[in-house]
Order: sequence, then C-alpha cells, then structure tokens
Amino acid sequence: MSSLENGLKILTHFSKDRPVLRVSEVCRELEIPKSSVSRLLKTLNEFGLVEREAGDAGYVLGVKALALADCFVAARSLLSMVNASIDELVSEFQFVGYVAVLSGADIIILRAKSGSYPLRLVHAVGRRMPALPTALGVTLLARQADEQILNTLDGKLDGAEARENALARIKETRRTGVFNLFDGMRSGVSAVGAAVCDPARHENISFSISYPSDAVDEPLLKRMRVRVREEALRIGKSVGDPFWSDPSRGEEVL
Repeated sequence: MSSLENGLKILTHFSKDRPVLRVSEVCRELEIPKSSVSRLLKTLNEFGLVEREAGDAGYVLGVKALALADCFVAARSLLSMVNASIDELVSEFQFVGYVAVLSGADIIILRAKSGSYPLRLVHAVGRRMPALPTALGVTLLARQADEQILNTLDGKLDGAEARENALARIKETRRTGVFNLFDGMRSGVSAVGAAVCDPARHENISFSISYPSDAVDEPLLKRMRVRVREEALRIGKSVGDPFWSDPSRGEEVL
C-alpha cells in the first residue's frame, strides 16, 4: 500500500507549471530513496501513466494519464450534467423533460424524457422546431446580444410589435435565468426552462419541464421554477458559465 501511495504522490506533483519531474526532485520532496523512486517511475511508465523525456531529462505524464483525464471530462460534460438534472426534475415532478441546442433560428431536441403524468404533445428526439416561442429557444437566445437575436430571427418576427415582445421575453429571462412559457406551441401545454453554457467548449444547452397547464397550481409552478433555476445555477457554476457564475445569480429573483 505504501508503494501505491507513493506512486500516487508522484503523479500529484505534475502540473501545468511543472510538466517534468526528475528523480532527484522526487527523492528530495517525498523523502524517498532514489532506488524506490526509480522503481516507482519505472512501474508508472510501464502502465503508460508517465513517459521518459528524451535525453533523460526527467519524466512527463503519459498517454494513459491523458485517457483518464478524457474519461473525467466526458463524465462531467455539459450534456451529461444537464441529462442528470433532467432525470432528477422528471423524477420529482413527473412531467416531460427536454434538452435542446440552438441551430440558427431553430432548436433541435437532443433528449425527451417522459414522467408518469400524461402529456398530449411530446416532441421526438432530433426534431427541429422554431426557437420561438419555446422555453428551450428563448433561454438559448437570451445568451445572445439583442442585435444578434434580431439577425438570427430575421424574417421570423412579423413587425415591430413581434420584435418588442420577443426582446421583452429575452430581457425577463436574463433577469431571472429562467423562462416560463404559458400555452405555447399548443394550447394547454406550458413549460419552464433554463440554459447553461460551457465557455471552454463553446457549448450552449437548454433544458425544460413541459406540463399540462391545468395540472399545475401557483405553488407548484413556483417550486418548478425554483428547481429548474437551482439546477442551472449548480451546473453553470461548475462549468464556469459567466451568467451563472455572477455572484448575484445566487439571489432569489423569481
């Protein structure tokens, strides 16, 4: 066990500021005999976790370490986190959960998860549909500047009043972080949604809970809005989303 611990200690000494480790450095800092350090590094090298630098300059992390890092990132990708949140929300409220991305003036459904409560309208995975007036689309559009939104929706908004209404929805979404659509694509079906962004990967994903309008009273709707917002806030902070990382986003604004 001590050899395993010492091997792991060696790996934790690698960093962006310190990509190369030398045997003498490890001996000094971990207070381990040179023979033991050499043996540990040789074992780590055999398993691909470290590699020897050309010219015997020291050791760097190996390709296996990269593969493990890739597994870590994949398990914590924006989509995987959003999917986990949808699972929780659907389990909690028993309505339909959706995940979508923006494609021009449309959204594309990435996931649809049904709860136990029946809903007359359920959109299939892969379906492309207009971003407006969906909760999924509004929350994604809210991440763009107003001028960009109007350019994106060019030809989709009929007249000045339609543009003003669209921007009003966007403004409210930016204030609260969530958007509640009442009787949207079909009368009697409403939704509450939010969007999150991973700036490192330039990914923007929205998620929503869709429900029969007459099945939700005001207290339940408030709880759904709060929970959707809590999930977006948690995910956003974990991936460094500039919107949700703003300290003021922790305040209750619903």
